Amino acid sequence: MAEWEKKGKIIKTPFVELSKKLKDEHELNFESKAICDYWWNILDPRLEHSPYSKEEKDHIYEWANKYQENGNIQWTLLQAEMETKFGKFRARNELKNIWNVKKRQLEAKSSNLKKEDDKNEGECECEDELKYDKTDVEYAIEDKGKHAIQFLINPSK
Repeated sequence: MAEWEKKGKIIKTPFVELSKKLKDEHELNFESKAICDYWWNILDPRLEHSPYSKEEKDHIYEWANKYQENGNIQWTLLQAEMETKFGKFRARNELKNIWNVKKRQLEAKSSNLKKEDDKNEGECECEDELKYDKTDVEYAIEDKGKHAIQFLINPSK
């Protein structure tokens, strides 16, 4: 990439050209998309790889949540905005990962709340009804060959 920049060449499909060059000169077979992703997420010298601040994460959450409602989230727009607002050029993949982790946490939390509501819905609110944490049932055979069932209720479990 730097070689082309020094020569002043503007290539419309640099990753396709690089893929061909690697295959011809070094017998390496890499797809142009893989090279592109590797460049934009790891190799680009402008990328900032330091940990994200709380302010950066909050901005990502707000921004992604806002644009999620419109449909497809355009991470390149967020990437540019992060650079102008925080002065750090972040990888698109990192931005997506931060948002997806938060999204999964929110979904899990809402799922747990729904399960808790469903669980509480079926409970009786009668105060006179006895409730136990756990009831152990032990089957024992009496000496005379008869079957007996003993209910051992241990509220401490």
